Amino acid sequence: MTHIAILGAGQAGAALAARLRALNFEGRITLIGEEEALPYQRPPLSKKYLLKEMSLEQLHLRPERFYAEKDITLLRGRRVTAIDTAGRLLHLDGESLAYDQLALTTGATPRTLPASLGGGMAGIYVVRNLADVERMAPEFAPGRRVLIVGGGYIGLEAAAVAAKLGLKVTLVEAAQRILQRVAASETSDYFRALHAGQGVEILEGTGLQGLERGVAISVALSDGSRREVDFVVVGIGVMANDGLAAAAGLACENGIVV
Repeated sequence: MTHIAILGAGQAGAALAARLRALNFEGRITLIGEEEALPYQRPPLSKKYLLKEMSLEQLHLRPERFYAEKDITLLRGRRVTAIDTAGRLLHLDGESLAYDQLALTTGATPRTLPASLGGGMAGIYVVRNLADVERMAPEFAPGRRVLIVGGGYIGLEAAAVAAKLGLKVTLVEAAQRILQRVAASETSDYFRALHAGQGVEILEGTGLQGLERGVAISVALSDGSRREVDFVVVGIGVMANDGLAAAAGLACENGIVV
């Protein structure tokens, strides 16, 4: 019986497993994820889930019973340490799992601030998974001050949530406009005005020079100004999780070459 292993239990991996069964694949399917949670949607994390407008159960892509009903083995909280492509084996948690075919749906990891800018200090957060959001959620209290680094979708969503909850929000974007890499200038204009109308201070063409921790976090910006904030949310892009693939001999260049 053919065994298809899917490494990565996010939306892509879960959708692939479900699609295989919908196409009447009758072999074994194993879906492997590092997180303990059932496969869930990531986009609502930075808005509806953070605002408590969506429960954890609503985040789930499928209820737990779905995987049993479709005979999909779901391995949660398991980390694959190596792929043996010659032997068709996955090494995880001190054991090996044989496969016939392997799908890699390993996603990405947020870029963090370098240590030279103060990136290792407490009070600095990224937004990628449930654990990230649960760690930062207590910071979102009315009257607190937050610096958002990055004017992409993640940064703007975090700014919108913070403003809605009554925080004082400053967003810095090193590029000349927010959403510069992903949208037209008219789209940037629309969202800039929308956020400004909610009291968000947006500084474009402004880089982060450094952070220093005291009672608050002191922020030095490239325009020479300084800000005092209570915490920082970083949304400066992601890096493909292609380490396992590269170590297994697959061609990689900022992701698996396909």
